[in-house]
Amino acid sequence: MPINIDEAGLVTIFPEIEGIRDPALRRGVVAIWLEIAQECAWSRLEDIPKNLEAEKGRRLVDHVRGVTRIALSMAETAKDHSGTEYDRDALIAMCLLHDVSKPLECEPDPDGRPGSDRVLAGRKSKLGKMIQHAVYATHKCFAHGLPLEVAHVVNTHTHQSAVRSITVEGAYVFYADYADSDAVLVPATGKGFVSRWHME
Repeated sequence: MPINIDEAGLVTIFPEIEGIRDPALRRGVVAIWLEIAQECAWSRLEDIPKNLEAEKGRRLVDHVRGVTRIALSMAETAKDHSGTEYDRDALIAMCLLHDVSKPLECEPDPDGRPGSDRVLAGRKSKLGKMIQHAVYATHKCFAHGLPLEVAHVVNTHTHQSAVRSITVEGAYVFYADYADSDAVLVPATGKGFVSRWHME
């Protein structure tokens, strides 16, 4: 069943959309999320778990917002401290879209147990089983004419990608993605993504 949501409803969930000054880029981000809402099997974006593993009790929408805010904080700190310039509009778009395919990579599981009372139980969808994470999100970026740099970072934000980012915005999204997860995982379990890094 498609999610009944319009642009105003989407901005209520993701107020960071209003931080994108470029009208075409903002329209593209909104259009992609609205399309995903029509294509997925969920009833509300707010019911979708962040993942089906350790963070199955977290809402995907909270993660997307957290990544956006952390990445912007890093970018602004680096700009103030080191003079590193960045494309603010593109960074916001990258953050908002990095996990946009997750509502299609999983689906409601009526027989499953939810991770918390804030989300519904989910299971991998056929797309989630057969297509690498972020591939469909990257496809949506191209389909809506978003800049190559945005598609590049959406594609490379995950370790599942065979390509790594070559932009400073990509670094901010990559680290913010893990930092947002670890801010929840480490206090709750004592173990986060940080413990998986290999020392060389």
